[in-house]
Amino acid sequence: MGFPSNGSFEVWKRDHDSPKTMKTTLTLFVCILTLTLVVPHSLQAADPAEAKTVGRIISQREDLSSFLRVLEKAELGSSLAEKTNLSYTVFAPSNKAFEALPEGAVATLLSPRNDDRLEEVFNYHVLGRAEPPFELEKYTTLKMVSGQWLAIDYGKGKIGKASFVGEVIPCSNGVVYIIDQVLSPTTDDLFQALQKDGRFSLFTKAITASRQGKLYQNVHANYTVFAPTDAAFAKLPKEVVDSLFLPENDERLEDIIKHHIADAVFSAGPSFGATRLGVADVTPVSAFGQQLNFAAKGGKPTIDGVGIIETDLPTANGLLHVVDSVILPAQKSTLEILKEDPRMQKLVTLLEACGLDLALADSVKYTIFAPLDEAWDAKEVKSLVADPTGANRERIFAILARHVITGKHVSENPVPYEKLRTIHGAPIYLTVDDGRTRIQGIEILEADNEAFNGLVNVIGKVIGDPMELPENDLTKLDGIKFAQATLRDGSKLYDAGQYEASFRLYARRGYEFVDKYGRFLANNGSGRLRAVVALSVDPVVEFADNAWNSRNAFRTALRELEVQEDGVEDLLQLSDDEASSFGR
Repeated sequence: MGFPSNGSFEVWKRDHDSPKTMKTTLTLFVCILTLTLVVPHSLQAADPAEAKTVGRIISQREDLSSFLRVLEKAELGSSLAEKTNLSYTVFAPSNKAFEALPEGAVATLLSPRNDDRLEEVFNYHVLGRAEPPFELEKYTTLKMVSGQWLAIDYGKGKIGKASFVGEVIPCSNGVVYIIDQVLSPTTDDLFQALQKDGRFSLFTKAITASRQGKLYQNVHANYTVFAPTDAAFAKLPKEVVDSLFLPENDERLEDIIKHHIADAVFSAGPSFGATRLGVADVTPVSAFGQQLNFAAKGGKPTIDGVGIIETDLPTANGLLHVVDSVILPAQKSTLEILKEDPRMQKLVTLLEACGLDLALADSVKYTIFAPLDEAWDAKEVKSLVADPTGANRERIFAILARHVITGKHVSENPVPYEKLRTIHGAPIYLTVDDGRTRIQGIEILEADNEAFNGLVNVIGKVIGDPMELPENDLTKLDGIKFAQATLRDGSKLYDAGQYEASFRLYARRGYEFVDKYGRFLANNGSGRLRAVVALSVDPVVEFADNAWNSRNAFRTALRELEVQEDGVEDLLQLSDDEASSFGR
């Protein structure tokens, strides 16, 4: 695999897909690419006048002379020609691409009265960072310098409606890709895109009837819309759909329409510029004010339990995702959800017995970890269900309090380790291991069933309440042992070629280490560890590099603790820990 300086896209694609591509070639490629793209950003060329900038490279290409005329008039063009401390990706249409435009289109674009349009068109061909092919191929959408969105499928050689042709050209301040069409920035806002699509006549009718058109048409901000098709509305009884347009149901219709749009851009696939759905600790909130909970089970993405059937459609003010059902705002309380679930009747009985049912019915938001009925058959708690009165009532309250935290806390896509607090202040730990989310070690079977006042998570066991070691009693020696164990476990996975598993183990343990032992580290040590584990929110594809950086961050933290701990070797020996040394 190589970065072609004067070879075709097709040749690069062929070589990239070849089964003969070896790890050593990839390593060499990354090294060459680092020298080509990174060094010029951090060290300015000795003679900037002779540097091979994007602008100068394009000026030397006869097949890009038409694009050069646009570049020379654009405000950003002079920077691309002269400055070497920049980093841009430019998608440059060939002369043939300009020749395919309607007669007079180029002259109109270059006319002084159309300077604003020229800036918009040019900036729509520029990405605000130099991206080599192996990075571009992971994206599905790009936010261009113009602020607008562009679809890309580099693996298939497509960007917008254009195709990649010719070579990929590294420059001192970026990289140039040659394409076969001029990219035209879309002027259609979300509402106009829905109207023109043809599948959303009922949805656009509802937007208009609810007087929310201005929200969907606002081009001064960026949004995400989950758009139900006409077929989605057809799943509802006809009388229900008709009733939504009656004057007495204006508020209900407005709530529904607001619940389909979020005031930020969330992409389904990896994106340059958007937050990706499904990454850790990311949950869209609709304009109605409720969460839109994303999940992907068995490769099938859903939002609030509704299927997403098409994703990442760019518009002038955000992205559209097509859904197969209407997303209705939650109207039930957490208590009502539990009462209507036949699997939760023992829990409801216990909540009523100790008075917690009243709290779960009001407007204060709670997250509940709800054990199934069979969980209460365990011998430790079975007698409480049989007689939830008298002295048992106080014990029931203590047990149930372990299962409730204040506020809405999403469990579907959490960070891999997080300490929460129950309603009586005890710590409770939400963790992700092997792709499974657990609360206090108990797997969450169903996550984020939303109520207007909280979330319900289904679990198969009752949460215990062990007398754990107080956090203030954790010592630096505990931290040293934890870091050593992490380094051993992470290195075993890395040495076995399991780079992603190694990185995710470091991330998971990193969150726990910072929580428990971060107070022992100086800002540099804890800051570096936080920065590395934060990559787990939406990691890049180079897991080997991420794992290695994580390992180094843990080593830095370990050394800092060892320096602080006087006589650490004696302490380790006294602790009888035979696996306390770390040699890698």
